[in-house]
Amino acid sequence: MKKTEQKVIRFISENQLLNKGDKVLIALSGGPDSVFLLHLLNKYKQKFKVEIGAVHINHLLRGKNSDRDELFCKTICKELQIPIYSVRKNVRAFAKKNKLSLELAARKIRYDFFNEVCTKNKYDKILTAHNSDDNAETVLLNLIKGAGLKGIAGIPVKRKNIVRPILCLTKKEILAYLESNQFEFRIDESNLENNFERNFLRNKVIPLLQENINPSLSKNVLTTSLNLQKVANQIDENYEQVKSVIKFKANNFIKVPVDIFKQDIILLTDSIKKIFEEIFSVKLESTDIKKIFSIVDKQSGSSEELSGKLILKKERNEIIIEQKSELDTKVNILISVNEKQKIGNRIISITKIQPEQIKLNKSKNIEFISAENIRSKFTIRSWVDGDKFYPIGMQGTKKISDYLNDIKISSFEKKNQLILENNGNIVWIIGQRLDDRFKIKPDTKKVLQLCLK
Repeated sequence: MKKTEQKVIRFISENQLLNKGDKVLIALSGGPDSVFLLHLLNKYKQKFKVEIGAVHINHLLRGKNSDRDELFCKTICKELQIPIYSVRKNVRAFAKKNKLSLELAARKIRYDFFNEVCTKNKYDKILTAHNSDDNAETVLLNLIKGAGLKGIAGIPVKRKNIVRPILCLTKKEILAYLESNQFEFRIDESNLENNFERNFLRNKVIPLLQENINPSLSKNVLTTSLNLQKVANQIDENYEQVKSVIKFKANNFIKVPVDIFKQDIILLTDSIKKIFEEIFSVKLESTDIKKIFSIVDKQSGSSEELSGKLILKKERNEIIIEQKSELDTKVNILISVNEKQKIGNRIISITKIQPEQIKLNKSKNIEFISAENIRSKFTIRSWVDGDKFYPIGMQGTKKISDYLNDIKISSFEKKNQLILENNGNIVWIIGQRLDDRFKIKPDTKKVLQLCLK
């Protein structure tokens, strides 16, 4: 049985699953897999220089058998002098309350308790006893259901603080080892029933595939899984890289540098899909992806409409994506002091405050103006050609069109730029710059706060 042990030791080393000084918590159900993991880690804890603990959850699903599992786990840990943390949870009641399947409810309860024990007792890692047969089941189940890359990549060897040291072994190898060493374990009889999807695959489908097509199914699927997991990790890294160079603006508005589109199209496609789903809650279709990649080579000002009422536009060296504007027509709305107005997806408010309430900040979305010569009614409107204002801190007037060109905003933003006006005078290029005539002075006694959200 040294061969089985060496196989696990090599797998742990190759995948860097354990570090010297780690304090590890083994998820112990009492079944053959977790019992194998407990005995193996206990035997080689000096080699790995790790400290071991165990955690057990009684799901209260199998009556006295669940209680016997709990007693067995406590007994074996006592014999091995391994600390064990156990809890009883009513999974059925939790599933009903939260409208979850028993499998999902049990999983959530397990990992919540595992993390709770880790935090309280300062364990570094959680070790679960998934084997290569479990992985084959997961891959096939996800493949049948049409899962994405991560789904068909199978069970991760490691994910955050969770590691799976015996993923390299089949159930047959584990049982042979336990029998050879005369290690006792418990059997969950519910695993023999075929009323669960996974059990049906395990008990019916996979044995037929192994018998008629490939006896080494689990081993070969694991090899493919490990390769796909490397690809999935590359995609995750690429996603973070893409996200780091995206310019985010308020209200689900982003700018993506054109240079990003020079990288690998497969990696980039997955990242783009994930970003759109995260930021806009939109699942892109294949036609959307084609539009995004094709607009890169088009001239500035080109635009496309995507799923989810999104607008895609090419601007200089950037691709701009924004939710379709509700400002297709010119805006001209009255707003009073101490009032809010929703325009498109934005909210503009004007609030009377005391001078001592002024809090200077760098945000262009909050400004303070003198209300000494202000009428109570303001107008929020779209700018038009010929509009001029006195940029704060500057001498003389400037056309708004020239100002917007100077600050290099896109034509997309420029088209939707709004201004705040009072008595025919421009007070604020909303979200950009105040008019100098309304700035706060040392003797200002009446103050208004302008806010864009």
